[in-house]
Amino acid sequence: MKVEINGIKISVTKDIEDFIQKKIKKLNRYFKGIISCYVILKSEKTGYETEITLTAKGLRINGKGNAADLYSSIEDAIDKVVRQSKKYKEKKKSHRVTVGAKNPGLRMQVGGEETKDRPAVVKVKRELAKPMSVDEAVMQLNLSKDNFFVFLNAETNNVNVIYRREDGTFGLIEPE
Repeated sequence: MKVEINGIKISVTKDIEDFIQKKIKKLNRYFKGIISCYVILKSEKTGYETEITLTAKGLRINGKGNAADLYSSIEDAIDKVVRQSKKYKEKKKSHRVTVGAKNPGLRMQVGGEETKDRPAVVKVKRELAKPMSVDEAVMQLNLSKDNFFVFLNAETNNVNVIYRREDGTFGLIEPE
């Protein structure tokens, strides 16, 4: 990781540089592909301002800290970058689909053989069940190429499945 530190109206000493390097190493917990980190230290009338710009694979995070003490402003800026990094990591983690971890009964198909004597789940598709009437569901099924359609029945407030039968008519599955 390339770290560049610049000072405006302030000289960057070895102690300040070591402090920043030590704090920025925390960010390696959240990202493996950090490309660069650019730090600007500014001295102002009321105190110090620190700006940090972190560049990683397809991501740029900015943090700004103000304080009367230089080290406090650096910590404030790094804390903001860490908070954003955690938020980004959790967001990425929550969008993953894990098969087998949440549902230990499901197994992936390996080398053309099914494991644990159950059929393999080849594709998982998640959709919201929209509230509609049975007639609207039939229209939606006619518009799609699928053989069935899952919807929330507006009258009973239950999840229903409407399917196309081989003779061209429709069937409806309702829970009891």
